[in-house]
Amino acid sequence: MSQSNGAISKEEEALYDRQIRLWGMEAQNRLRNCSILFVGVKAVTLEACKNLVLGGIGKLAIYDPQPISRLDLETQYYFNEGNVGQPKDKVMAEKLGVLNPLVDIRAASSLDDIEGIDLVVTIGRQERSVGEWRQRGVKSILADAFGLFGYIFVDCLDAHEYIEEGRVNDAKTGESKVVCTSKVATYKSFEESVKAKVPAGNAQRLARKYSPLAFVCQALATMDEEAGQASGEPAVGQFIKDALKERELPLGFVGDELVERVQASWNTEFVPSAAVVGGTLAQEVLKVITLKDMPANNWFTYDGLVSEGITCTL
Repeated sequence: MSQSNGAISKEEEALYDRQIRLWGMEAQNRLRNCSILFVGVKAVTLEACKNLVLGGIGKLAIYDPQPISRLDLETQYYFNEGNVGQPKDKVMAEKLGVLNPLVDIRAASSLDDIEGIDLVVTIGRQERSVGEWRQRGVKSILADAFGLFGYIFVDCLDAHEYIEEGRVNDAKTGESKVVCTSKVATYKSFEESVKAKVPAGNAQRLARKYSPLAFVCQALATMDEEAGQASGEPAVGQFIKDALKERELPLGFVGDELVERVQASWNTEFVPSAAVVGGTLAQEVLKVITLKDMPANNWFTYDGLVSEGITCTL
């Protein structure tokens, strides 16, 4: 169902009453009038999109014309036997439409179909580089979930304005009140981030500021499809080690055990981990669109082995 631009209707106000109370009518209006493109359909895509659709985004486009396989049925509960062989994006758009008829949901015809898009979210392998979206002036997010692990990279361009809320005590009455402050955050490009040099120091000191998993995920995010499929898991592990060597990290900072666990998880999907990463991804999308609080700047990584999510700037 298409929506016209403008103020929120009475029907929408009633439907989204609880979240409007949380972040206000202005933020809900931004959400209602936004247009988001998801590139790539995996379990994490479904988890993020259903949260955004229920939240009342304006328009959602999905691009992944690959046919649904029987293997997809094991991790994407919206697909069934009757969908095997059909395009992933078309089926997911139809299924998500049932959740909220007020949201305009469609399968994108191509990656050039981005007119009016406010944010591009790429899941897994990059059909188009994140740098290309930046060149077009479009904010973007790169994310994936594999096995027990997952990551999110956010690029809100050179200047992202957002509103930060805080509580202060009134000097006269002593009562606490909410104060909104307008701030601006600067984001690195993906290319700058994956080549950034970390401060010199030993592994223990570096671990206080950065997650070792973040550097592993950076390597995976730069790996093309051919390298990811060649010779199976050992090739992935070697690719990670070679990429880490180029970063000149302290000896022992990224342990062999972590690399081995990640390579064993590569090209697999585990729904509980995808749900955590997808839920976090939806939250970051909401921050970008509503301008409420600063989105992750710039990497979030999730380690399901210890149930830990860490945000760091690289």
